[in-house]
Amino acid sequence: MKPRPPTLRPDWRYVLARIAPSYRVPDGKTLYLAIAEAVTALFGDGGAPAIDQAVVAVERGHVIVRCRRGEEERLIAALATITAIDGCAIAIHPRAVSGTIRSLRDRMVAPPEPVLVGEDADGGTVRQRFRIGASRSDVIVHDYKGERVVYFGTIDFEE
Repeated sequence: MKPRPPTLRPDWRYVLARIAPSYRVPDGKTLYLAIAEAVTALFGDGGAPAIDQAVVAVERGHVIVRCRRGEEERLIAALATITAIDGCAIAIHPRAVSGTIRSLRDRMVAPPEPVLVGEDADGGTVRQRFRIGASRSDVIVHDYKGERVVYFGTIDFEE
């Protein structure tokens, strides 16, 4: 079987998006299912095949998603509607659109690694405090309901 000539191949665009919080990066299959659900919920069963999204890479706290040329804005709108994946609060922030994966990989900036500052346990509830970078902190609660972020803010250096 002969390969298709370039004039008959579909034109693709690639969207680079940052995953927040950076220490909770889901695998590619879970991320694809969440994106497909968001696209279908926003544009219906007729609009989802026109976008034809696929997760190309998940690395360094970022995801690269492929879509058809001309459908980038619709995919970006769908990515912005994702608020949770598998019960964990996760946001996806689109950063750039390009025609090549290489140019998007050059734009990736590795997020700072979280540092466990402290951990408290009382009656089945575990609270973990993380410091991320120089100016941000998270408090995560693990209890019978699962795990959730209860505090997300900046660190005040004057204390």
